[in-house]
Amino acid sequence: MNASEGSVALFDGVTLTGWNTSAADASYFEVKDGEIIGGDLDKNVPRNVWLISDKEYENFELTFAVKFTDGGGAPLLKNSGIQVRSQMIGNRMCGYQIDAGPPLPGRKVANADAVLGFWGNIWDEHRRGPLVSASNIEQLRESVQHFDGWNRYKIVCEGPNIKTWINGILAHDYTESNPKIAANGVIALQAHKGGKFLVHFKDLMIKELPATEGAPKWTDKGIIKGRVRK
Repeated sequence: MNASEGSVALFDGVTLTGWNTSAADASYFEVKDGEIIGGDLDKNVPRNVWLISDKEYENFELTFAVKFTDGGGAPLLKNSGIQVRSQMIGNRMCGYQIDAGPPLPGRKVANADAVLGFWGNIWDEHRRGPLVSASNIEQLRESVQHFDGWNRYKIVCEGPNIKTWINGILAHDYTESNPKIAANGVIALQAHKGGKFLVHFKDLMIKELPATEGAPKWTDKGIIKGRVRK
C-alpha cells in the first residue's frame, strides 16, 4: 500500500540510522540492497531478536513491505512481526505486535486459520499474549506470499484503535478497552526464535497523527509493564 502524503521515511535504505539494538542481537540484522534483513540462513534463530526505533510514537499511519526467505532445515517457526506502542522492559519487549509469518504445521494463534499462518494477528508481546486473529481470512489467504514475495502492510494507530491492512485487505480493527495499556512507544522489527530464515523489510514510512488527549502513557502510574492474565 502506498504511503500517505506527509509520510517520512523510517529507513534511509543504506544504514540503520534511527534504529538501535542490543550488542547480542546486532549480528542478526543488516542492511542490504535497500532492505533491513533480520534472521539467519545458516543456523536456527536462538531467541526473539529486535531492531528498535530510537523515537517513540503515539498516533500514526505506518506502511512497509515484508517478505521471508526460507533457509530450509527442520520445520520450526519462521516468523516475524512489527511492534507498535511498545517498550523494552529490562531485556523483554512489551507491547502490541502486528504479526507476519507463514504457517507452522499443527500450530495456531488464538482462532487463526492454520493455512493462513500468522499474517495479521495481534500478539501482545510479554503482556497478554494473543489478542486478535485476522479477519477476511479467505481474501488474505489468496493474497499473502508466505516466502519470496512481498506483502504490503498499513497500520493505523489512533486513540485506542488499531487497524491493519495487508495487501489492501483489512486484517483487523481492534479497539483497546483497558485503560492500563499504554498508547505510545517504540516501533520494533522482530526476527522470532525458530528455524533458519530471513525476514526482509523495505519502504518503511510513517505519518504522525495528532495526539489523543488523555491517552495512557508508559510513564503513567499503573500502566501494565509485564505479563498478565487477560
